[in-house]
Amino acid sequence: MATKRLKKRKENGRAGLCASYAFLWLFFFIASSVSARDYRVDSQRKFDAISQIEMQPGDTILLKRGMQFTGMLAPQGSGAEGAPVRIGAFGRGKPPRINAKGKEIAGLMLKNPSFWEVYGLEITNTDGSDKDQGDLFGIYVLATGKEGTYRHVYINGCHVHDVNGMVAGKKRGGIHVHVKKLKKTIFDDLRITNNRVENIGGVGIGNDSSCGGVKLLEDGFEAENLWTRVYVAGNRVDTTGRNNIIARVSKDAVYEHNVLANSSRRDTGHSIFCFNTDGIKIQYNEAYGNVGDRKNKDGGGESDRGGFDADYNCINTFIQYNYSHDNLWFCGIMKRPTRNVVIRYNVSQNDKLGIYFYGFDRNKEAENVHIYNNTHYVKKGLDVEVFVEGRTPVNTLFENNIFYFEGKGEWGRKAEGINTVFRNNLYFNIEPHPSERQPVVGNPGFVRPGTVGSDIDLMTMAALQGYRLRAGSPCIDVGLPIIENGGVDLLKTALDSAGADLGAFEYQKSKLSMGK
Repeated sequence: MATKRLKKRKENGRAGLCASYAFLWLFFFIASSVSARDYRVDSQRKFDAISQIEMQPGDTILLKRGMQFTGMLAPQGSGAEGAPVRIGAFGRGKPPRINAKGKEIAGLMLKNPSFWEVYGLEITNTDGSDKDQGDLFGIYVLATGKEGTYRHVYINGCHVHDVNGMVAGKKRGGIHVHVKKLKKTIFDDLRITNNRVENIGGVGIGNDSSCGGVKLLEDGFEAENLWTRVYVAGNRVDTTGRNNIIARVSKDAVYEHNVLANSSRRDTGHSIFCFNTDGIKIQYNEAYGNVGDRKNKDGGGESDRGGFDADYNCINTFIQYNYSHDNLWFCGIMKRPTRNVVIRYNVSQNDKLGIYFYGFDRNKEAENVHIYNNTHYVKKGLDVEVFVEGRTPVNTLFENNIFYFEGKGEWGRKAEGINTVFRNNLYFNIEPHPSERQPVVGNPGFVRPGTVGSDIDLMTMAALQGYRLRAGSPCIDVGLPIIENGGVDLLKTALDSAGADLGAFEYQKSKLSMGK
């Protein structure tokens, strides 16, 4: 008898739940066309229900502005070419906010998604403490359990903040896209753009794969399951437990116009680095505030605390047109297997301990590193070495760079390096590198050096114009010609094929007034 009553209650419960969802379906669904639906979410009850409904191509989930919802939004289904499923907001007021409270893996989770677009949400995921609350995310995109190519996932204009405590970890954090426990799966057409990601335990923006990678061979390389059409741009990532951004497993990805601030509060890590990539371009970004103290157990020590990093298991890496300042150093180059690294047309201003950091110092596998036409500026009072922490440069060619020290510059204990050659660089208040055979020594004649602040306009990079050259500069028309030099300087000024200049900026003869 008791068993029959229990069975009856379960059946009634299921019927009641189905009826409840059916009621909600009718209550907050608005037909936008014959085949697509708009679901307007303006209560916690509807928020809880929407994840039970399988979305169809063209459907839209709209959360009401000015409202807060508790828990995790985890919608089902997929869109189609030309008819993505969209998640956004309606009404007036502040963006709708999802508070996962550290009790859910994410505030928004998309599992095995294709043709999804997310925009205009605010998401938090913390219990309010500074302790480690587990592997949490703000927005988590996960492919698992089903092999394939997952296409067209766009995350735009969201504010993801206060995720976890201020803790470390590379595979958790703000906005992450992962492939897990799969062998032949990629993402294609992934765009993470114009988001604010702040106060994040772990990494601000990251991706990872269980099946993608690059392996360098003696006569070439092998790559498998690299993601395609990856674009990460216009994001502000500020105050993270580990790196601001990690860029993994991609072919010809572009990471640009991102502000990378105050990373690695609880462990070491460069503001942005690449891993298992082919042809990545890291460009037009600003990185600052990556500093630590060996005496502070929460500061994570000093190693791996620069703005940019060409990491290993990569080929054809471009770090170009960036602005680094007030980190411990500008750029890392890892000496485990990496090949064809180009670092060009960047400005480093007042990075505190050094300029270049060669990681994994006992290794020598980095090949064909070409560093040219960068401008390095160090104000008086900073004790800066070009090669920080006594690291040994390897297999690197430095050409057409400017090394400007207001005080006295130092090279570092092992600066002579292994197969490291300097050609045609300018030196001011630092002796030319021992390998240099044609140094340019003297004041480069900048317009207004050392005056650039933080949070510059990364679309124009105009704030950096103070590092342009005045008329009469010894840097004009003395540069060595570089094959495949990108064609433009940091401000997108066309390079003069008849006479290359030194540093990150091409001298413009038509704008002599700038030097007055």
